[in-house]
Amino acid sequence: MAAKRKRIARRQGAQLIEEALLLSVALVALSLLVGGIESILKQSAGYTSSIWNSISSAIDGILGGLFHW
Repeated sequence: MAAKRKRIARRQGAQLIEEALLLSVALVALSLLVGGIESILKQSAGYTSSIWNSISSAIDGILGGLFHW
């Protein structure tokens, strides 16, 4: 009876360790995903800013002589 209890306790301990390992893997994967999304958003913000600056300078070059503030 005591040996059976020890086996059950070991099995429960192994399950807890397995769940902790799976949780840590999930957290690492989530952090990598968030980091990748953040990187993509930064690059797209830079690209959008570059396009906007190009459009703004083109409009300023075309209409700059017409309007003096």
